[in-house]
Amino acid sequence: MAVFTAIATAFVTYVTGAAVVAGTWAAFAVSVIATGLAALTSRALGIGSRGQAQRDQGVRIQLPPATENKVPIVYGTAYQQGIITDARISNSNQTMTYVLALSERTQTGSYTLGDVYWNDQRLVFKTATTGTVDYAVSQDGTNNTNLRDLVRVYVWAGGSTATNQIYGPTPSVNAYDIIPDTTSTYAMTDLVFAVVQLDYNSDKGVTGLPTMTFQLNNTLKNPGLVWYDYMTSSRYGAGFAVADINTWTSISTANTNSLYNISNEIPTNQFVRWPSYSSTGTQTTASTQVRYEINGVLATSETVKNNLERLNIASASFTTFDHKTGQWSLIANRALTQPEIDVCYEFTDDNIIGDISLTATNLEDLYNRVESSFPNKVFRDQTDYFKYSLPANELNQLETANELRINTSMVNNYIHAGRLGLLELNQSRLDLVINFQSDYGALQVEAGDVVKVTNTTYGFTDKLFRVSRIRETEGEDGSLVSEVTAIEYSTQIYADSTLTDLSLAIGTGIPSQIGSSGLPAPSTPITTNTQASQFDLSSTVDPTSYPVDAVQFAYSLNSMTGFINLSETVGVSVFTAGTVVTQTVSSNELGLGTYYFKARTRLGSTYSDYSSTSTSFYWDPVIDFGGGGGGP
Repeated sequence: MAVFTAIATAFVTYVTGAAVVAGTWAAFAVSVIATGLAALTSRALGIGSRGQAQRDQGVRIQLPPATENKVPIVYGTAYQQGIITDARISNSNQTMTYVLALSERTQTGSYTLGDVYWNDQRLVFKTATTGTVDYAVSQDGTNNTNLRDLVRVYVWAGGSTATNQIYGPTPSVNAYDIIPDTTSTYAMTDLVFAVVQLDYNSDKGVTGLPTMTFQLNNTLKNPGLVWYDYMTSSRYGAGFAVADINTWTSISTANTNSLYNISNEIPTNQFVRWPSYSSTGTQTTASTQVRYEINGVLATSETVKNNLERLNIASASFTTFDHKTGQWSLIANRALTQPEIDVCYEFTDDNIIGDISLTATNLEDLYNRVESSFPNKVFRDQTDYFKYSLPANELNQLETANELRINTSMVNNYIHAGRLGLLELNQSRLDLVINFQSDYGALQVEAGDVVKVTNTTYGFTDKLFRVSRIRETEGEDGSLVSEVTAIEYSTQIYADSTLTDLSLAIGTGIPSQIGSSGLPAPSTPITTNTQASQFDLSSTVDPTSYPVDAVQFAYSLNSMTGFINLSETVGVSVFTAGTVVTQTVSSNELGLGTYYFKARTRLGSTYSDYSSTSTSFYWDPVIDFGGGGGGP
């Protein structure tokens, strides 16, 4: 295919400073160059070079023409801006036709087109069967008719023939019948691509291609099927033969423990936040979101290993290779049933060779917070975050704040990112790692398997560990032995927390702020359970409030001013309306004095107003210096 055929001459002319072609052609040329200015500027400043530090082909930005561009893969639903691969002028220099490659067509799955954006304006077409723009909707909700009848958008998936058209006129048309000066040899085989036509009109501001964003939907989104597709594709994936894949453990519909089936489970304790609440703040609508889905863009310029890791992170799974069968498997990181635990492989003093090495995470390295970043579908895949901090009563003494940051790039919603973040955080708290050698028979164990360890020295009796690595090595006497590395396992880390989605309105791209009228202040704090070195602060979430993420207490030595916030009390999921939230305050936080307290709630990044001020509280703690007593 021609790559930016008609614009190439104008591009060279522009860069070299030669005379620019006059008239309508020049107007188109300058506007197209704008999409490539970032690359030119970075090269001039010495920031990057196309030949060395290539642009990430997995990001959702519109790429200018370049022979080294790599077409990404869209799984599930994602917003993609595409790569400009061709542009042609026709109709006496009045019409410009652009071709944008959006994705590789996957081996299975079907495609549909969702919303299309012209810069930040959503395009509304005259009918669903024309592809001709009627008007554009701005972020503030106003309609703009400047593009009416001047812009046309068509999309094909798999090739340029009419049978591959997924959006455009009825009856369907061939792409090469719309793109000027092309024939059926303009095949676009196995590509998902868009054709955008513009009729030049400077008065209406239609002088070139802006940033176009396409919401592309691929029915291939179950993690098991996505993994299998990527592993077996020789065009954009790992290229393994079907015989090299253990489909039973990975994607079998008959195997209830396959990732395919586990991903399709629908947890019951997940909710949509707005507007699915009654006037009293009571939850009224539960979502039906499956446990795991793949929704995002994979970069074909990345290594297979890195892409598989992205898929594994998004589906809480492991990719492993069984040297006995010569097959790859996808293993779900899940809780085992009791019958499965009963038959786990056992390591005892009889088959453990030599010493056992145990290591644990240093206190200062132990994670107690998590931040999962993800492209939020509500904001056209702009980066958003799920954040969570463990309650103070679950922390070790003197444990300092330490945040675990996870990039879930193939996840597009808050609930999914939250489940993965909490799973990783809880797993990281099980910080006991065991390493030992066993006899050759242990090679039947695979990475990802849960095993039992019994050892009198450490007091282990059928203690559970999940194998992270097993390898064949040579023992001191020359015999073949197995070296096992495993991490502590507990079924408790897989418990589903109640998660509430953030259904936020799109405006400027900034989450809407509720304000105190939408998020009422909690009740006035009260002090209870006063002991020698600690006491409790309690406040009740307002009965008319939405469920909130946290409650924060503040203190002052003056009843009117100078309030200082204490750490937030964060729930395992959310605090619903009417919940009494209690936080323990120790002598390490507040010393001798007369205190006043207030409280406020948090939802996302929004805080309510503070509550009214509590009555005075005189605090004369006994401080424990570790030697049996003492006082202020």
